[in-house]
Amino acid sequence: MDSPQWLQLPFALVTPGQVLSAGIILPLLCVALVGTRFYIRRVQKASPGIDDWLITLGALFIIGMGICMIVGERLGVFGHPTPVPAGTVASEAYGLFLDAYIQFAKIQFALQFLMFLAYGFVKASIIFFCRRIFVGHKGSAFDWISIVALFFVGLWSVGFVFGLVLGCGRHVSLHWAPLKELQASGCDGSTPEIAMVISDFILDIFILLLPIPAIWRLNMSTGKKLAVTGVFLFGLTSLAASAARMAIYLIVLYKGYSAGYDINLTASTMLWWSMLEISLAAIAACLPTLSFLLREISLSQVFHRLSDLTNMSDPFKRWRSNSKPDMPLDLTLDSLYQNSNHVRLQDGQGKWSNVSSSMVEHDVP
Repeated sequence: MDSPQWLQLPFALVTPGQVLSAGIILPLLCVALVGTRFYIRRVQKASPGIDDWLITLGALFIIGMGICMIVGERLGVFGHPTPVPAGTVASEAYGLFLDAYIQFAKIQFALQFLMFLAYGFVKASIIFFCRRIFVGHKGSAFDWISIVALFFVGLWSVGFVFGLVLGCGRHVSLHWAPLKELQASGCDGSTPEIAMVISDFILDIFILLLPIPAIWRLNMSTGKKLAVTGVFLFGLTSLAASAARMAIYLIVLYKGYSAGYDINLTASTMLWWSMLEISLAAIAACLPTLSFLLREISLSQVFHRLSDLTNMSDPFKRWRSNSKPDMPLDLTLDSLYQNSNHVRLQDGQGKWSNVSSSMVEHDVP
């Protein structure tokens, strides 16, 4: 089959290799980090919390998304050009009843179903983790704000799952019918997708900013506040992927199905960015817990071990002989997680709340 002159879109389209990489590497990375998270709980002798179980469910749905991408690529529909008969006009390709498009649309339907559930569980896990740390007492401002955030996340996830399944009424098969047939049925497939990417981006911003004010009200040094904030702000990577995905969706849906772009490659790119976004969000959700692994590392210990490996003199030897014992490089947020070490802190308004003692700035004699 000769390829028609597809419309060139202002963003790069994914390749089969990128589709496979996202389907294999990202789920494996998420599973590894979630497994490490439970290992840390065991080391801490702490029971897993609801945030741990929610991120586990999110990782399972990410695995399902990865399987969809792998199957789609192996069938030659994800990351591959749309196969059309020779002489097809690009702007008319969307109206053809193609077996490749049917396969693609069915896998896409399954992937989107899993995606909405994965998004919901990962976002809820992040919020519950923040509640563990920053809700000192019931009825506080953070308590109410986080409850409202959980409500909207749950409503968002469930609402779009039902919208996906029941968006065309009882005619679920319209999701993988030719796009021209979908338009003729009166089922609007564009507006829900626009609402989804915009609302998802807004939710991501809200969740990213949720813990920042609470961090900066803690009685800690500015350096530690910046370090803790930096761990949370790793979520900016997921937000950037969300912004890129939103821009791509809006460009494609604004042009319409008949614009003459390669439907399979374009839709593959849109789903690839969705996979990247949710995976980065899951990784960001695990980082505060994984920072526990750095608790016993000090700067001088690092240089000492490096000098041993390279047979060099220890550059910190003289410094250590005239200084106080090494203090661990404690950038851990996960020490906040343990409920047995809470103290009372006073914020800028004179109100007291319970916060983990590991976040208190201690004077070293």
